Amino acid sequence: MKGEFIGQRVVAIAFITLMGAFGLNLAAGQFFAPLSNSFGWSLTTISLAVSINMITWGIFQPIMGKMIDRFGPKPVIAGGASIMGISFLLMATITEIWQFYFYYGILTAIGFAACGSMANSVLISRWFIKKRPMMLARSSMGMNIGQLLLLPLTGFLIGTSGFKSAFLTLGLIMLIVVVPLITFMTKNEPAEVGQYPDNNEETVFSAPVSSRLSEALRNKTFWIASLGFATCGFTLYMTTMHLPKLAVDLGGAESLGGQLLGLAAFASAISMWLTGQWTSKFGKKRLLLTLYSIRFLSFIWLATATTVWQLYVFAIVYGLASMPVIPLVTGVIGERFGKNAMGLILGSVWLIHQAAAASGVFIAGYLRSIYGSYTPSIWLGAAVLAFGALITAFMKNDEQQSVHPGKEMLTGS
Repeated sequence: MKGEFIGQRVVAIAFITLMGAFGLNLAAGQFFAPLSNSFGWSLTTISLAVSINMITWGIFQPIMGKMIDRFGPKPVIAGGASIMGISFLLMATITEIWQFYFYYGILTAIGFAACGSMANSVLISRWFIKKRPMMLARSSMGMNIGQLLLLPLTGFLIGTSGFKSAFLTLGLIMLIVVVPLITFMTKNEPAEVGQYPDNNEETVFSAPVSSRLSEALRNKTFWIASLGFATCGFTLYMTTMHLPKLAVDLGGAESLGGQLLGLAAFASAISMWLTGQWTSKFGKKRLLLTLYSIRFLSFIWLATATTVWQLYVFAIVYGLASMPVIPLVTGVIGERFGKNAMGLILGSVWLIHQAAAASGVFIAGYLRSIYGSYTPSIWLGAAVLAFGALITAFMKNDEQQSVHPGKEMLTGS
């Protein structure tokens, strides 16, 4: 074995990468007001960029997954971070709405698909097998910390130096900090430096046989994990995009939505850490069931909320059951189908997630325009989460996941 095991360093860089990727992609909402004020674009017109971004991101997940399977996660992540950085630099030059649609709606989404959760999950899964759940949870905390740090920074930059300077600064963060770290400080897998996953030669022989997407599509675990994850996407983006407006509906200030989402991100970071510690003890299936159930209860609470203080309770409880779903589902897919085919398979899972996410955002807005209230869409979200918990109950336990997928297809036993 050559040199000190660098797996922990890879986890740290994945954490930083996810900070930048999620921080930039979710910062777009803070540019809506200054763009509207500067160019006279309506909120509806600007918001369309978010829909384009979500759809593009979903479509490119399996494409990037296929590239990862062929070239490895490192060049794909580095390329994606570069595209995100360049797209933000370009947004500092926009004068027409189509430019915002293209730079944020398409380019940023393509970059995000390449350097977001799916790609970094594959990278971590190649470096760890026995410690995979813990390391996925630790790296995934970058998604929460990125929101806690970069979203306030974006607001500060816009307020002090204008939206163009904010775009430039965020783009440079990706290009000067994140891209070099990925390029020079990571490797695709331990074998490239003469090391082994978990820094243990024996773990190589305990890894599951890698599967093809065609096999995964005929497998119960794939569909149970994907459909459960879809309920996560449906309610995640419904909450992220519409909670600020709901807060105003209940008498809160326009700034309350950002505070609530920040509180949810903080709670999610704590839960993410705890989930990583508890996975080996309780198992991924049991934790997923718990998280979907807690999120279901939080939506029941939200559907009956009439005052602002109830939104704070919702933000905390919902946040605890939010982002930790991602590393758990990633762990299920990796354990069941193997690391080498994980890019395309996991990318397909994310495509289903994003399709559900886009529909959740649209349906919530549509029902709000018809009924003048978010209550119907919140009850719908609760029903969707109940389905997610129900279908997850049929997932096999962790110790049964490593069976070769060809032995247990939808048409088999």
